[in-house]
Amino acid sequence: MKISYHRRRKMKTRRIAIRDLIEQGIEEPKELAKELKVTVQTIKRDLEAMKSMSEEDFTFQKRESSQEILEKKDTILRLLDDEAYYTENGDINIAKITQELKTSRATVLSVLNGE
Repeated sequence: MKISYHRRRKMKTRRIAIRDLIEQGIEEPKELAKELKVTVQTIKRDLEAMKSMSEEDFTFQKRESSQEILEKKDTILRLLDDEAYYTENGDINIAKITQELKTSRATVLSVLNGE
């Protein structure tokens, strides 16, 4: 069953709140449910899911600033001047650029299209 983006975000926010409350000393599922205004069953389900979550799962990705985006675009343009980022056929090796810069394919394509 596919869960919508908003529902996943709501669950993640609730799990972050549960972790914070546990760090404050509130560990009883009934107290957590009362504090977050959800059912005890929901808290128990979240606590079970939190056992397998990594530290990265408890943070939201931040959006890049416009300065960071401009720097990334300049870097991509510099890489396009380097022959190492082209295939034998003369095509641009987009996968190599995305892997090196840890960026999305859409970002590289937007630079190529002049956006």
